[in-house]
Amino acid sequence: MQLVPYDPAAPLELPAAPGWPHADTADGLAFAQAGGWTWLVLDDDGRVAGECGIKAPPDADGVVEIGYGLAAPSRGRGLGRRVVAALVAELSARPGVQRIEAEVHVGNVASRRVLEANGFGLADVHGTVARFALEVDGGLNGTRPPG
Repeated sequence: MQLVPYDPAAPLELPAAPGWPHADTADGLAFAQAGGWTWLVLDDDGRVAGECGIKAPPDADGVVEIGYGLAAPSRGRGLGRRVVAALVAELSARPGVQRIEAEVHVGNVASRRVLEANGFGLADVHGTVARFALEVDGGLNGTRPPG
């Protein structure tokens, strides 16, 4: 698995995994246009299987919200867990990032488990949306659950 920086002005010619692009790909890649940092997810065969990144640059408190998506045939084999781990490592190494958050539909058990496996803790729930968070040391490569 590898994360490859996505630049909408210079699209890469990479082979696609089955099912990619998926229904949420356009939304995920659009965050790059809004100043978010976006990566393409390459599977172990070097094919684009998804995308991940932050939805906007860090706010004044160093908070970023991540998003990630994989093509359906690429799910259920641990790729999502590895993607979020790589994304957390990337963001933890960037100065100014203090807290990483993610919103997940409460019924999306697989995504919740991906976040929990990567050290995220449940921060709050509003209706059908659960917000998870992970505190980071802003370039010091350390992470800790909120609290």
